[in-house]
Amino acid sequence: MKDRQELEELISAYALGALEGEELKEAEGILASGSSDAQELLQEYQDVTFHLSYASKGLMPEPELRKKVLTELLGSRELPVSDPAPPFWSRFWNLGLSLGGAVAVGLILILFISNNSLNQKLKTENTQIAELQDKIVNQQEMISSLRTVIAEKESEMGVLKASYTNLDELTEFLEDPNVFIVHLSNMHDNHEAGSGVLIDKDDNEALLYCLDLAPAPEGKTYQWWVKSDGAHKSIAVFKVDGHGSHIQKLDDLSGLGNIEKYSVTLEPAGGVDQPTGMMYFAGDHPGTSL
Repeated sequence: MKDRQELEELISAYALGALEGEELKEAEGILASGSSDAQELLQEYQDVTFHLSYASKGLMPEPELRKKVLTELLGSRELPVSDPAPPFWSRFWNLGLSLGGAVAVGLILILFISNNSLNQKLKTENTQIAELQDKIVNQQEMISSLRTVIAEKESEMGVLKASYTNLDELTEFLEDPNVFIVHLSNMHDNHEAGSGVLIDKDDNEALLYCLDLAPAPEGKTYQWWVKSDGAHKSIAVFKVDGHGSHIQKLDDLSGLGNIEKYSVTLEPAGGVDQPTGMMYFAGDHPGTSL
């Protein structure tokens, strides 16, 4: 007849499904004999193992893994007769676990499985985070490229709008029969470039145009001059567009006195008070005092 401790060891292992061979037959025989102690112990351990599945959130091991873990935890139950080892469950009682050795084994098993599952989830989530970070970087690069393209298109639209405005002004001048043209002579190496001044005597307005003119070098600008009463007067500094064109309007000629010449020079950025740079275009006024 087994004592209470031996019976607890046997029935708790039976409740966990850890018995095989003769030990399994022995446990089944005791339970079949109608032992009230064995029946009570079995019911108690079955209640514990039943609730362990809820504590593990359904994470139950595969049969082979479960068997392997139990084997590692329980070790071999075949001990030498000459030097018997202390009962397996008593080693867990030394840990002071109030639920008994079977519960300790179950908890260790669940923690092992939970840790393995959490590691797999963590690895998967880290991979997903890395993929999302790559997508974010790619999207940021795409957004940056789109912003650059939009800025370029807006700049092109600004140039086009300015060109249309200038074209409207030029068309208005050309359609006026009272407007006459002063052709400016090309004074530099680019013989394809051209320039002139359209003058409206009735409205005291003038319009300078430049065509096929190369962009001003870095740190330089073009400057339009009017020479009147023997002195040069700056009208405007300007840059040409991507087609080498520019139209500059002068709304009031009345305060300039007797105009003698029109010219365009290349000057330092920002312009100067008197012409100092290379003369690009020049032409005489027809001799009419405005």
